[in-house]
Amino acid sequence: MRVPSILAAFVTSGLVLVGAQSSTGLFGDAAVTRNNPIGEVYIATLPDSTITAVRGQVIATAAEDGTGVAFVVTFSGLPTSGGPFIYHVHDQPVPTSGNCTGTLAHLDPYIRGETSPCDATQLATCQVGDLSGKHGKINETTFIASYKDLYTSTVPTIGAFLGNRSIVIHYANKTRITCANFTASYVSPFVG
Repeated sequence: MRVPSILAAFVTSGLVLVGAQSSTGLFGDAAVTRNNPIGEVYIATLPDSTITAVRGQVIATAAEDGTGVAFVVTFSGLPTSGGPFIYHVHDQPVPTSGNCTGTLAHLDPYIRGETSPCDATQLATCQVGDLSGKHGKINETTFIASYKDLYTSTVPTIGAFLGNRSIVIHYANKTRITCANFTASYVSPFVG
């Protein structure tokens, strides 16, 4: 009688472990990026549009010690309803048509997926591109933030590279509001 009970406990424990690991990607947790080229800067500037009043930019600079990326995020003109707003680095650049759905999914080199929300207390288990999940959603019509993200990169040869990708702002229901491509800036906006 004890064998089935022990087996049941083992199976249950196994299922709990599988469930607990659902926030970890298929390839494990995200790695801290190191050796980002110091002074490397990528800027995504939201386009002027007659469809939305949202404006702003995201500046991503290799951190001073080469570990992670420093972000400065400024958005204005966000709607007064439909939030909290979320924003992500997406896997593909914005197509020439400007259609934000062409940016495809979030930057997710560890194949975590979106099934369970990002836990901001366990950043390595979040999608690499889920900036608002890791660093805070937008609850106002104007948003300014600066932070260091240890899991994005300015090294073109790794999956966490953001330079050939885009930033997308979404309503809380995930509808895309606006988007912009990251482009290399050869002069750091923080110098001089």
